[in-house]
Amino acid sequence: MNSLVSYNWLKHYVDLKGITPEEFARKMSLCGPAVEKIVPRDELLQNVVVGKLLDVGPHPNADKLRVCMVDVGEKAPTQIVCGGSNLEVGQFVALAKVGARVKWHGEGEPVTLEAAKLRGVESFGMICGANEIGLAEAFPHEEKEIVDLGKELGATVALKPGMPIADLLDLAGDVVMDIEVTGNRVDAMGMIGMAREASAILNRKMLWKPAKKLPKPSTVDRKPLAIKIHDKELCHRYMGVRVAGLKNGPSPWWLKQRLISAGLNPISLLVDITNYVLLEYAQPMHVFDVARLRVKGKSPELHARRAKAGESMVALDGKSYDLDEKTLVIADAEGPVAVAGIMGGEHSGAYEDTTDVIFECASFDQVSVRRTSRRLNLYSDSQLRFEKGLSAEGIPFAMAQAIELACELGGGTVVAVEDVYPTKPKARTFSVSTKEVEARMGVKVPAATQKKTLQNLGFKVTSSGSMLKATTPWWREYDIEDGVDLIEEIARIYGYGNIPAILPVGELPPRPTDTEVVLEDRVKEIAKGAGLTECYSYSFVSKALFEKSLHSPDRAFKVLNPLTEEFVIMRTTIAPSLLQVVADNQERFREQSLFEVANAYLVQQGYHELPNESLELACAYFGEGDLFKKAKGFMEHLLEELGVPGISWKRVSEQGFWHSGRTIQVFKGDILLATIGEVAPNVLVNFKIDGRVAMVHGYLEEIFRVAGHGASYTPPSAFPESRRDLAVVVDTRTEYAKMEHVIVGIDSLIASVEWFDTYQGKGLPEGKKSVAMHITFASDARTLTTEEVDTLMEKIQKTLKTSFGAEMR
Repeated sequence: MNSLVSYNWLKHYVDLKGITPEEFARKMSLCGPAVEKIVPRDELLQNVVVGKLLDVGPHPNADKLRVCMVDVGEKAPTQIVCGGSNLEVGQFVALAKVGARVKWHGEGEPVTLEAAKLRGVESFGMICGANEIGLAEAFPHEEKEIVDLGKELGATVALKPGMPIADLLDLAGDVVMDIEVTGNRVDAMGMIGMAREASAILNRKMLWKPAKKLPKPSTVDRKPLAIKIHDKELCHRYMGVRVAGLKNGPSPWWLKQRLISAGLNPISLLVDITNYVLLEYAQPMHVFDVARLRVKGKSPELHARRAKAGESMVALDGKSYDLDEKTLVIADAEGPVAVAGIMGGEHSGAYEDTTDVIFECASFDQVSVRRTSRRLNLYSDSQLRFEKGLSAEGIPFAMAQAIELACELGGGTVVAVEDVYPTKPKARTFSVSTKEVEARMGVKVPAATQKKTLQNLGFKVTSSGSMLKATTPWWREYDIEDGVDLIEEIARIYGYGNIPAILPVGELPPRPTDTEVVLEDRVKEIAKGAGLTECYSYSFVSKALFEKSLHSPDRAFKVLNPLTEEFVIMRTTIAPSLLQVVADNQERFREQSLFEVANAYLVQQGYHELPNESLELACAYFGEGDLFKKAKGFMEHLLEELGVPGISWKRVSEQGFWHSGRTIQVFKGDILLATIGEVAPNVLVNFKIDGRVAMVHGYLEEIFRVAGHGASYTPPSAFPESRRDLAVVVDTRTEYAKMEHVIVGIDSLIASVEWFDTYQGKGLPEGKKSVAMHITFASDARTLTTEEVDTLMEKIQKTLKTSFGAEMR
């Protein structure tokens, strides 16, 4: 999470006198929230002053230009040629003097202004639009208009010709810091929480004082308000304050500019107040227009309850959301008016004519908010904070500030206060030994310093001997979970940079070896050595990917709240993912040899909480040539390198992902090691792949189980081998592996059989093929005679003729 923090605004909460923003950023980043960027707020306001239009006359040579005389607080007025469409005498404007840097029409890089002649008339500066001096968010207006300071600021700011705009808007010397706040420190997303951090880290005094307590409505002013919590597990506390007699309109400049500094656009006084409290306390709020709430009887009522089946609501973003029983909502007498902790409803929000409102401030279950947000695909600044965990104890402070601002700026009167707090949690207390603190930090830290550090962070600390007992402040309720967290707090404030860096002494312990990891790395080395390129794809995939690869998504684990439709299920096989990679890259690479080693996630029988991880290998060959031979050859090479002898091959004819006539499986005994084949044509059509693809789908856990764990050495025979070639004509569906198996079993003197060619075509009958092989004969006891080898060749030929109907070529 990142937070935009105005340095001038932060100074209202903590004493930063004498500390520059750069020094602040350096020290804070070493001990707490990291400052990633510092941006000056007055960068485009140098040499830009308030001007008052004394005269607006026509340009002698241009109908769309005006010649203006502007009072900038000097002896003589300044002449400016301007094309603004809303120029009027008496208007207060932003005038950029010669030497100022502005963006023409708010675009491009800043340019330095010089005195110039525009269509023959001299001009000594520029009357600016808001976007030309970086104030577009503060003062939005139509294109070609200039910013009218009197209209925008009204009577809230005294306008004086010649006054620097940066001083007028309280932006002089201010910077906005982009600060990274870790997810567990939602309190530091607010200015007060950031000030607490700065106070402890920089050892500076906190200046912040909470708003006055909520006033009790008088008997005369009192109006009805009813609040009820129906689900105490999902709503821990709900506070509502009704304020009547308000005037909703634009906010004063000081409030607007603070919102803008944090990246929020001003909307109206009531909405701006809730956003201001959000930025100040990190506590979300919402405001309901009483006149727009549906009422049964005389009293407006708000219910924190689960949505009912069939209910829906149009939110402030203008979209309609269908709600279910899992969704916590805030409802009036007839139906939902807000999705709890996320966003209010469009109908019941505050508008220009709003005068009677209910300010809401509540505490909702963080898991419920997160799940609802993902389920509805609805996100907001409130949701971001609630799902991190907010204490219910901060609600009165935030509400008091909002009501004080509403009454002061909007002229309202408190007419009802309701605070429903079913169960107040006890503050958590943890203990830690001062010796354990020193042992874990590796430095001596006096016990008094440890205690003082925790107290500066808001902990209530007592000590007994070497033990420190610390009670967690309410704003750290979801953050501090154990005594070791106290050590972390002491260590970071002490400064990690102050802990001496000492190199370890002695020998480093050997890295423990995991056989599976070693073999996995070996598989990757072999694949890369064979010319394949490694790929990485997501473990979460879409239902569409599985369906078009003819795999059933019903047997896969489903993600309850997927981020997108692309990540709905956990894949039960990695082959479709790799095939999608081929499809995505086929226009750029017409030859592809890819592989991936990753886990597939299988549903365990009788166990539905976690999947069973299965390590798999997938290879894909796309392009020209005999792709099946490449895939099978790689698998043979891999098994040989891993020391898996005695494998067998079987043809696969099942319909589905694989081609029914071009797919085989390799076994070690009864253990299936891999499937190798071409992808079915209809699957390729589904993936829009123009060409053929051969793939390997290997089960690495099974392969590793039968892999040899070390190389063995067999000395070569002392007697020479005899080698003969044999070519036979057989049916095209006759498998070479079966012929090889038969040949090797004829006699122990047959040392090996190696295929080297298959031919089909001219000179052979239809339905026939010629298979050629090398046959090696050898004996460890003697040299074989020619007659013995000839006899064995005759046996081989007869056996092949009998078993396969082979004819010799």
